[in-house]
Amino acid sequence: MRSSVTTWFSAIFFIIFSLSQIPSTVYAHTDNSNGKSKIMAEAGVLHYELSVDIFELGRVVDLGNLPEMKEVELSEALSRNKTLIEDYLSRNLEVFADGVKTYGKISDIGLKKEGELSYARIGIDFPIQDVSKKTVEIHYNIFFDDNDRLHRNIAHYDLGTETGEFIFTAKERTFQLGNGTLWGQVKSFVQLGFHHILIGLDHILFVIALLLCSKTLKDVMKVVTVFTLSHSVSLGLSALNIVSVSPDIVEPLIALSIVFVAFEYLFFPSGRYRLWIVFGFGLIHGLGFSGALELTGELSLQTLLSILFFNLGVEGGQAMILLIMFPIILLVRRNRWGSMIQGTASGVISLIGFVWYVQRFLG
Repeated sequence: MRSSVTTWFSAIFFIIFSLSQIPSTVYAHTDNSNGKSKIMAEAGVLHYELSVDIFELGRVVDLGNLPEMKEVELSEALSRNKTLIEDYLSRNLEVFADGVKTYGKISDIGLKKEGELSYARIGIDFPIQDVSKKTVEIHYNIFFDDNDRLHRNIAHYDLGTETGEFIFTAKERTFQLGNGTLWGQVKSFVQLGFHHILIGLDHILFVIALLLCSKTLKDVMKVVTVFTLSHSVSLGLSALNIVSVSPDIVEPLIALSIVFVAFEYLFFPSGRYRLWIVFGFGLIHGLGFSGALELTGELSLQTLLSILFFNLGVEGGQAMILLIMFPIILLVRRNRWGSMIQGTASGVISLIGFVWYVQRFLG
């Protein structure tokens, strides 16, 4: 029995301690780069506004020593290397009208800051007459084969008569404008949400801390329901740009929420105000989730559906964590050393959250 307890304790401590060794620059979800596209039909032109991480772009196009540059210098590097960027995009962002490739020209290029990230914002004009009367197909191959297999780009298109969203991934590199299906939208955004929660170590630790504070299945259902409702509200408001809070504020608060919930288990086990606390922190976590879902289009049914499907994916990932972890926690509680193991786990989780808080606060 004693050997079993030692094994449980060692395993929990090793896993959580390993997570704490993440570099200080890591935020909630950083396993891959992301991008955004806004595609609009104008008079005789298909305008494609592309936003990608400038440092990722610097890995495939020689823009100079980007990490050593200031914002002004980064912007100048983009302008100075416009031809090189245009050449790269001509091979990796292809537009076909009725099966014929159309060659675009960069009409605008500059730097855009979003929290800690710097994006290259590139406007490209493709000469296409009467877009609505043609079959327009986009082949997106940016970063997939030469830098980042896990890169994703959320695209919004507005053809005047039709609008919609689509996510370019390594498996979904081609899209025909105006030919999106509801199932395709469901699949793309549910997968994005599911993936987003599973790579968010801070969100996962927060959920585990909540489970440690929950004594019964009824308690679990209460906190999960409140957390879901609150983060769904802030996720939707943030994704629609109705509410905007800098990641510099949100990310440290997410880390602090981990500290607080884990600390609560150790010193305030009664949890008198737990549901209110979970609701408040849920609003903050929802703002963190929205970082992967900043939509570029105006409010529309398609936009609302994208948010809904993304949130369903988040809930699916969260449900999987619950199904895996809660039975393990119940098993540990049956052990005579269960309280000690849970207390140690909560203490380590709280410590990790505090380390993340300091790292993110100091930048």
